[in-house]
This record gives sequence, C-alpha cells and structure tokens, in this order.
Amino acid sequence: MNITYMRIQNYRNFKDVEMTFHEKANYLVGENAIGKSGFLRLLSRMSAGSGITEEDYADVSLPVIITMGLHLLRNHQEYFVGFPDEHKETIRIRMEKPVEEIFPHVYDDDTGEELPLNTMRRIRYISYSFVNPEDEMVSATVYRALETKLSQWGAAHLQGLTPEAQNFIRHEVRVGNLDSSYYVNIFLLSKLLSRQDRPRADNMKFISLVALRIITQIYIMSKSRAVPMESNLIVNQKGRRYLPLIVSIDEPEIHLHPYMQRSVLNYYKQLLNNEDSRFCELLKDIFGIDGLRGQLFIVTHSTDSLVDDYRNIIRLYRDRECAVWAACGAGFHFNEEIEKHLIMHFPEVKEALYSRSVLIVEGETEYGCFQLFGATLDLFFDYYGICLINARGESSISKIKKLLEYFKIPTVALYDADVKGSRKGEKNVYFTDEICFEMDLTKTLIDGGKRRELDRIINAANGDHAKATSDMIKKACRKLDINYHDYPPRLLWHANARNTQALYVYYFSWLYSNKGVILGRLIGQSLSRKEIPPAFIRVIEAAGQLAKVGMPVRGDRSLPAMQRD
Repeated sequence: MNITYMRIQNYRNFKDVEMTFHEKANYLVGENAIGKSGFLRLLSRMSAGSGITEEDYADVSLPVIITMGLHLLRNHQEYFVGFPDEHKETIRIRMEKPVEEIFPHVYDDDTGEELPLNTMRRIRYISYSFVNPEDEMVSATVYRALETKLSQWGAAHLQGLTPEAQNFIRHEVRVGNLDSSYYVNIFLLSKLLSRQDRPRADNMKFISLVALRIITQIYIMSKSRAVPMESNLIVNQKGRRYLPLIVSIDEPEIHLHPYMQRSVLNYYKQLLNNEDSRFCELLKDIFGIDGLRGQLFIVTHSTDSLVDDYRNIIRLYRDRECAVWAACGAGFHFNEEIEKHLIMHFPEVKEALYSRSVLIVEGETEYGCFQLFGATLDLFFDYYGICLINARGESSISKIKKLLEYFKIPTVALYDADVKGSRKGEKNVYFTDEICFEMDLTKTLIDGGKRRELDRIINAANGDHAKATSDMIKKACRKLDINYHDYPPRLLWHANARNTQALYVYYFSWLYSNKGVILGRLIGQSLSRKEIPPAFIRVIEAAGQLAKVGMPVRGDRSLPAMQRD
C-alpha cells in the first residue's frame, strides 16, 4: 500500500496544495518554515485517527479537508487479513474536520459514503526525526523483549558479544540515557544482518539502528489491541503476508556525514522493499510476516541526502502572493530522449531545488567568475539564494532550464550570441553582446583602456608572458570566420596597440583556447564594476531580481518589472 496523491486544504501553510507521490521514496525540499515537517506531522495524525488542533487551521472559519489517494493492493487476488472479501486496488478518501468538532469525519471521496474513523488506522505510519529522536520514547521493556527474541533467533548464528563490544555497551550505558538492551540489540542486528562488528564503526551504529527502529515499531504494533497488526496485513496470491508501512525521516543530515546520509537512507529503502533477505527471515520468524510494502518520506535541507532522480522530488515553494504550492517530480512527463538527459543532468541541479532563482551558464570560465561578479555588483548569490549552474555546453542549457521550470524555480540563462537566432524567442534567455563570452570580455576591457588589466589576468593564469600560438589563432579565426594568415603568432604584449582589430583577435585567441574555472576566478576577482561586460551584468541582475521577487515582503503586492535589453 502506498499514498499516490494528497490534496491539503486549510492546514497550516497549505491553503490548497496538491501533491503526487512516488510509490517508493519521496524527498520533500524547500526553504525553511514552508511546511515540510508540518506535512509529516499531518501524516502522523491522520494515520492515528487523532484530531487536528486549532493552531493547525489556516482559517478557523473553514474546515481542514484532506483528500488522499491510496494504492491498496497490487491485483484483485490480494486482500487484507481483516477484510478478506474486499479486493479494491485503489481508494480515494476524504477527511474533514471543522474546528469546533473533536474528531474528523472520513468519507469515500468517490461515493460520498461516510467511513469509520478507524479506517485511517489502516495506514501504518512510523516516523523518525534526527532532531527529536523517538528512540528515547520507547519503553525499556520493549528493548528487553526484543533482546530476548533476537538472541533466541540468532542463537545458531552468534558466538556471543566480543569483549570489545561488551566494553562499548558499558560505556554507552554510562554516557547515554537508554537501557543497555538498546545497545545490545544494535550489536545483535549488526551480526545477524551480516554487518561489520566494529563497535565504533558508523555502519554498525547507524545502519543497524535503522533495522532496530523498524523492528521496534513492528513489535509495538504486534502487541497493540487498539489497532491489531494482523488485520492490516496484505496476503498475496501465493499466501505471503506483507505489512504495509509508511516511514518518514526528518532531517537525516543531522549527525551524519554525506556518505552516511545516503547509506542510511538507502538501507531504509532496502528494508522497505525486502531487498535484505536476512531481515526478511527475521520478520518471518519473529512476527510471522514475509516482508514489508513500504513507502518512504524524507524531509531534508541537504543535497547530499537527495537521490539523483527528479521523479522522487517534491519541492514546496511560494508564489508571488506567498501562497505555498508543490511541484512533484512523480507527476512530470517527458519523452524518452528528454528524460534521459534530465536524469543525467539532475546531479548538477540538486542545489537549485533550495534556491530562489537560478542562473545557467554555458561553460567553466563563466561558472568561475559569475558569483564573484555578483559580489562586485553587491548581489551576493548565497544571501539571495541564487544558484549558478554550469551546463557544460550550449545544448544542455535548455534541458536543464526546462527541468527547473517544471519545479517552478525562476531561471535565467546566458547563451553566446552565435546561437541567438535559434533561441531568441525563449523566455528569460540572455545573450552576449559579441559572438561569445571571451569576445565580450576582450572588447570591453580593450575598448575601456584596460589592456594592462587583461594582460595581468592572462599572465597570472599563464605563469609568464602569454603567447597567442598558431593553433590558438587558427581556432579563434575559425570561430570568427576570418583569415588566420593575417595574424602571425606572437606574445600578447607585442601586439600593436594601434591596431585594435588585431588586439581583439590575439587576446580572444588566448582566452578562447584557455577556458577554465581557474581563469574564471581570476577574472572575477580582478574586474571592477565598470569593467564587467554589460551582457554579464544584465543576466546577473535579472537573476537577482527574480530571487528578490520570489520572496516579497508579506502583504507587499508591488513587484518590480524586469527590464531586458
């Protein structure tokens, strides 16, 4: 069972928000205080059938209405143990609660039939927050009971805890506030699930902890009389029994370095998708279930935690009126060729999911200098939430821009002027004034009487007096469509200062053949406001304007018009 869709009305920041979910894993991203953790709390309250408090209402004169689509069973042969005659594969339920009522009402959204409130309890939900760990809320008796069961189950596989492990447990008991059985269970699972038995290794302390959290919650469910776990098990056509489980994780980046963030989340996915055969054996022997039918929800502010697939991403964002909306990757549809490129480029754009605007450039030199240009223009990219992306080629800019716009991220792009004919009609697209970035830079500095500054930048990058070689000149002249025989190789500082056209060609030749992020940084660190080419200023200021418009002062409806040359 998994949640496929939700519409949330009048709940906290969500006045009317629709979300479409991936069946396996969903990553909620967005700026602070937009409602990501609030969404997880809503899932928790709905699955428990508990009431929504008055503070949760965006408007107390209106009811909170939650519409949820559920994929219950995979085919008509499956059924829930508690409802053997029901084989409905999907259902759409609606929960409504006026503020003056104690409990919500639940309806079948397709038929209008009112359903028992305990219908919501068929959604088995467990959560974990790295900010407020739930481990400390579990009774010590639960951990002791699990220690007994795990020890009995693993008796044939374990030789007992090593002295090193026992010493570590004693140390953890002294400095921690959990029962010793909690730490014993971690070691037992470490060995039972073939994890490396090293007391201070991250893979033992955190990866085994993932398994312990899930097993602990399943044990608690198995002992519940209010919501018997047995009735919620799904039986397939082969008679195998599965527990549907929705798991949420809030801020996994806390206490975990990047590799461990991904490792912990990947292990959650493995367990929820029955990819660890030993864990499935353990579930079968201890709880009588063959596996899990799991769905994962993750709230994170870290790009290190994110998967490299846009289809798992839900981005919460605000519009110009400060209303919150959701852009859901699971609902995007592209043709196969476009989708291949989007998945390939997604690792480069993950940081943009947290930004207020994006500036896409074509190559490394631009990437190296534009953030520094922004600082020179008093437009600090980090402060305003402007993400700079290197598309690594002109052909990738439009694909990356398209993906970002699907996620409702305001985006501008800078192209070289030589592709202006094919790109001119696109929105929020800017072009260099000359044929490309390097010629804009060359002409701006030479025409501004800053040849010496250009020499200083190039010589610093070159490590000595730079020379425009024959190969450099041939390459540049092909780009400029001029005869390279008119420009013999020479040191740049030997070029005739009175022949402006020759200066353009020689300096352009060197810059065009020596592109790179290091050169870009030198350029960005060296130029004053007046020395930055106008085309670069236009696109940087456009990105800044979009970032500022993206977060207006609440109640301020006046938005600056964006000018473009």
